[in-house]
Amino acid sequence: MNREKIAYYDKNWKEYDEWYDLHQTIYQSEIRALKKVVPSGIGLEIGIGTGRFAAPFSVQFGLDPSLNMLKLARSQGIKVVQGSGENLPFKIGSFHFILIVLTMWLVDDPLRFLEEAAGTLKKNGVLILGIMDGKSQWGKFYEQKAAQSKAYSAGHFLTPEEILEIFKKIGVKYKEAFQTLHHSPPDIEDIEEPRKGFGQGGFVAIKGIKK
Repeated sequence: MNREKIAYYDKNWKEYDEWYDLHQTIYQSEIRALKKVVPSGIGLEIGIGTGRFAAPFSVQFGLDPSLNMLKLARSQGIKVVQGSGENLPFKIGSFHFILIVLTMWLVDDPLRFLEEAAGTLKKNGVLILGIMDGKSQWGKFYEQKAAQSKAYSAGHFLTPEEILEIFKKIGVKYKEAFQTLHHSPPDIEDIEEPRKGFGQGGFVAIKGIKK
């Protein structure tokens, strides 16, 4: 993430966090999809933001470039580190699982980013990604917003297929995926139960195992 992006989120952390309170059906639907794939153990969320996804799963560690977001995450009992996902300040084999949610579209070099993540996993550790499918209605909706707002500009919305191709290159075996947000954006009326697989829902939780 470039400096302009970091500065934007550092300044607008409160509005970012409040979005989840205003869109509980979307947020809780995403949580339910992630619940299907997040294991127990020592975990790290890369791009933790304010801790909205780490806290529900008791993720112990979080990393983010935004200091103001980290302050809120820390207030929830999470051990936080300011830093970049491209250069993780952790030892090889430190974690049982790594969680990366709604962060990949801001990453300039997805291969390097995920390679770094895989390197800090223990053998048979779990890599979990939560993404907006770039081919879905939701991905296209946010692409349109990208042209209008600094919060979304310059992002690339990856597809599950692109993630699985990267998995092959970094020694991670795809295990399973769960999808949600099957109704059209910008919002949904009710919390959705996740469905297995990908290709139909806007949000996809993808699970891979380090070989």
